[in-house]
Amino acid sequence: MPNLVHSSQFIAYRKQKSVNSELKTVNCRRWRHGFTLIELLVVIGILGILAAAVLVAVNPAKRQRQARDSSRKTNIGTLAHALDAYYVSRGNGYYPTPDGCGTSGGLTALTTSGDLKEVPTGPTGDDYCLTLGGAPANSEAALYATLEDPTSGDGDWLWCWQSAIGKVQEITSGSCTP
Repeated sequence: MPNLVHSSQFIAYRKQKSVNSELKTVNCRRWRHGFTLIELLVVIGILGILAAAVLVAVNPAKRQRQARDSSRKTNIGTLAHALDAYYVSRGNGYYPTPDGCGTSGGLTALTTSGDLKEVPTGPTGDDYCLTLGGAPANSEAALYATLEDPTSGDGDWLWCWQSAIGKVQEITSGSCTP
């Protein structure tokens, strides 16, 4: 930096320096307007790998099956409470007849008795099934629905409520008896 004696020389030097730096900045901006094709492809590739990793971790099809099973479990619980209410108050120790699945079975008696507003259907349109038994006749009941994504293993598993034990559990198909 030169020795400055007068303030007018200092101002002139300062103006010249700022003009030079502005020119350098303008030149840098003109040289590069955006990203190169390689840079864009690398970023898109990384985003694709991240998206694939997230989809594998989340597995949306499995989550949808679990959500439908959760709906079935909730509906079985609601139907079990309504069956218990019918058994105690209107059925005089008996469950509604006939046994069967959906509206063809005794579950429709729960709506006419006022214990249930309507007989629910499963999230995929499947019906809940009621089987009756016990001695005397119709004094025990089992209510079930088939699960799409059982937690117990492969095969056909049911979410089953049995009046004899008074609880709901996941059991193999054919084991849900009163």
